[in-house]
Order: sequence, then structure tokens, then C-alpha cells
Amino acid sequence: MTIQDVADALYAVPPEDFTAARAAAAKAHPELAKAVRSLRRPTVAAWLVNTLARAEPDLLDQLLALGPALGEAQRDGAADALRTLGAQRRALIGAVTDRAFSLIGRQPSAATRAEVEGTLDAALADPATADAVRSGRLTRALSYAGFGGVDLDGAVAVAAPTRQTPRKPTPKPDTAAAEAQALEAAGALDDAVRALQRAQQAQQAADQALHEAEAIRAAAERAAVAAQQDAEQAARDVEVAQQRAEQTRAALDRLRRS
Repeated sequence: MTIQDVADALYAVPPEDFTAARAAAAKAHPELAKAVRSLRRPTVAAWLVNTLARAEPDLLDQLLALGPALGEAQRDGAADALRTLGAQRRALIGAVTDRAFSLIGRQPSAATRAEVEGTLDAALADPATADAVRSGRLTRALSYAGFGGVDLDGAVAVAAPTRQTPRKPTPKPDTAAAEAQALEAAGALDDAVRALQRAQQAQQAADQALHEAEAIRAAAERAAVAAQQDAEQAARDVEVAQQRAEQTRAALDRLRRS
């Protein structure tokens, strides 16, 4: 067991449970106790991005793969291309953020959503930030101001990330090629997001159908119990009526003999 292994487990835990989980991990691994106790509790936004990195690494990689092409197109592209790519970038970041919230089953606050989207946007703009996001060990949200690098100081627990996507050097494309590459990558990610949304909708429909079937079954079981109770009561009523009829006949026979 390494500190990386412990960190991977801890940063999958919801923030409200992190402190207790960290204490338990330090106790369970005394040789790592000091390093474990130094791990910082993640913010909710950081935990969401960490969850996305663990549960949907392929979807996250598809989004982050847009970064280099988008950056080149935005540096050299025309105004119309920039507007198109900017709109696609925002839409795709929004869709991936929706997936992050659906994974944990929580309603997003406006502030937390903005932090998640800002972190993904920063990851698209900066390769080092993309690696930090892929690590699944963020402690806080990240942001990109549009110039310079992203401040990663203290943002990643245990410096070496476990998941690195190797980047092969590529020749600098011309403007048209960069725009085409960005648009093609954006289209592929958009298709992946739509497929994911369709799968989620199908799952929701199946869950709803199951819920309705369970409700019908429960209603049928209640009706069966009620019918059984009615039948038992009817049987008791018949028995009482029979006893009264027999008593009445016996009384009538006595009157006739007297």
C-alpha cells in the first residue's frame, strides 16, 4: 500500500466523510500516518471533478483532447470560427458537468457548478491542469484567467498523478486544419455526450417502469390481503348465521311439540 493508493481511496469519499476516513486510514497504515494526515479535505467542486475522473475517464479524456486543437484554432482562427468553437466548448463543458452531478445524485448549487465548469475550462486551456484533473486527487477548484498558467500550488494531493495521458508532439497545424480538427473533436465529444444522455434517459425510463411495476404489485398485494380478510369475515358471518338458524329451528321445534 502506497500513499498514492490511500489518496486514491480518500479522494473518492464525499467531503463530509473525508476527515473520518482520513483518520481511519492513518490508523490503518501507521507507516503512512504522517503523510495521510497531511492530505487536505477536498472542496465539493474538487470532489465532483475527482468523481468524474474515476467514473467517466473516457468521457473526460474526450473533452480534454479538445484543448490543443481549440487553443490553436482560437489563436489563429477567424471571428466566426471562434464564436462557433466557443459555443461548442461551453456546451460540452456544461454537458460533462451535468454528468458529474448525475454521478453523485445531488442538485448542483450555482457556485459549485461554476467551480466545476471553471476547473474543466482551465484543464482545456493548460496541459498541466488537464493532468491534475485526470489524477482524481484535486483538493480545490481551478481557474484560468486567460493568460499565464493555472495556479496548481496545493491543488493536487500527492504530486504524482496516477493517470497520465501521453501527449505526442504534433506539428503546428495551419488555421484551417486547426479549426477542422477542433470541430471534428468537438463533434465526436458531442456525439459521446448525447449517447450518454440517451443511455441515462433509457435507464431513468427503466427505473420508472420498475417503480410503477412495484407500485402495481404492492397495490395487488394489498388488494389480495383485503380480499382475504373480507373472505374470512364472510365465512365468520356465515357461521354465525348458521348457528342462529339452527337455534331458531330448535326453538320452533320445541314450540310445535309443546
